[in-house]
Amino acid sequence: MTAAVVPTGSGLPPFWAFEQFSLAHRRADSEEVLLANVPLSVPAGGFFLFVGPSGGGKSSLLRLCAGLVEAREPAPRLGGGFRCLGLDLCADYPAELHGRVAAILQDEGLLDELSPRQNVELALRAAQRSPKLAPGLLAQVGLEHAPERVAQLSGGMRKRLAVARALAADPEVMLCDEPTAGLDPEAARQVAALLQQSHDGGRGRTTVIITHDQAAFDGLVDGILVLDRGNRTLRLEPPTFRWQPDGGRARAPEAQEGEGPALHGLRRQLLRLASVLETVVESLVRLPPVEPGQVARTTLRLLTESIAFIAVAGGVIGGMATFFALRNNPIQGGFETALLTGTGKVLTAVLVPLLSGFFFTARIAAGAAARLGTMKRNNQIAALQMMGIRPADYLLTPLIWGMVLAMPLVTLAGVVASAFAGLFAAQGVSGITTIGWATAWFQAVDLRDVEIVALKSALSGYLVAVTTWHLATGPKRSGGEVGEAVNAAIVIGMAAVLAVHAGLTFLVYA
Repeated sequence: MTAAVVPTGSGLPPFWAFEQFSLAHRRADSEEVLLANVPLSVPAGGFFLFVGPSGGGKSSLLRLCAGLVEAREPAPRLGGGFRCLGLDLCADYPAELHGRVAAILQDEGLLDELSPRQNVELALRAAQRSPKLAPGLLAQVGLEHAPERVAQLSGGMRKRLAVARALAADPEVMLCDEPTAGLDPEAARQVAALLQQSHDGGRGRTTVIITHDQAAFDGLVDGILVLDRGNRTLRLEPPTFRWQPDGGRARAPEAQEGEGPALHGLRRQLLRLASVLETVVESLVRLPPVEPGQVARTTLRLLTESIAFIAVAGGVIGGMATFFALRNNPIQGGFETALLTGTGKVLTAVLVPLLSGFFFTARIAAGAAARLGTMKRNNQIAALQMMGIRPADYLLTPLIWGMVLAMPLVTLAGVVASAFAGLFAAQGVSGITTIGWATAWFQAVDLRDVEIVALKSALSGYLVAVTTWHLATGPKRSGGEVGEAVNAAIVIGMAAVLAVHAGLTFLVYA
């Protein structure tokens, strides 16, 4: 079979080169063959649509080209050759493509915590360009007066902002996945024209747009890439070609014998184990902050979200423990000093720090897992990767430092609150003076106790942060999977807190 090529007059080498290329998704008992022995050369510099039935492999090819293959799942089986800008994509993703390829995914991946302008400025800084270019890029896409918050953007405005952010790196290749999905015909046509204008503004830029809305791009394109599911191949058609989704080409991909359920299950388990080790190593390697502002904001947010709750909880625990210890004294007022000394030691060194760790984890790990899981599902983490920003630098490192710094501080707040509540309870039950209470309460508490509590809290914070990150940033295809990550982060995080506190307490005090 000879591949058709639609010349664009660019004189550039091929943008995509397929040499008997095959693509199959691995399943437990079979392989779903999407493409087989594809010979195709796609010239650079063109503005192409990419059409074909849903589930046929279009988005898989886009993610391969953008370096967004999910590392925690069995990778697609590739055969033959697939090159982008002359670089092989069938092995590890070439580092040389970072910054040269930009992708606009269907969910846009806009960072909700930033303003529209800050989204563009972040992409400019990642591309080592001046953030002062942001207003010009926003004006280029018609967002000179964008709202202050991403949540206030309409569907069409979100698409425009995604284009502006992708253009920040001045990429050689622009890949778009359903950029007109969910828009009315007029808004879709406006986005199509914007993409064509952006394409013309880049010297030698190649643009590929996955779409089911071919009408929005009429008269704008240089050629149509067609994924033929029936023949499991690709071909390049002229701009006048009209793809018919019900034209007999949409039958199911061919299934071939796979690696078997046992081997497939083993592969998945090994990937999960490797991903855990990778997360731990990355948490240590990326520990020096690259985004100090993000670290400061995260730490402050974790403190403000939890400190009042934990202080109240610590006060309730300290007051109740002191009240019942004194009221249930079997010697009727005797040995009150010894009771207060023991209560102060246990609450300060063991009980309140442990429960503060539990409360902090339940409050903060749940919120962090929900936020990160949503970012994963909505392609915000993928968008960071496309901008050339390590998600670990922007999200994991601030989360670790935030929890490592915030957990000891909120634990201190809990301990202080429990002490004051203990004072009020002791005065109410026995009428002890403040000095007498303080002398008894802190008699057995020393600097070593403070150091051990700080160590237990900081180590717990690190483990909770790494656990939350790992669970939340795994594959997320539904809101249910985000919810499962939240629940797992709470349970496993609290188990980690219990293990740290129990282990260190036993080692130090036994």
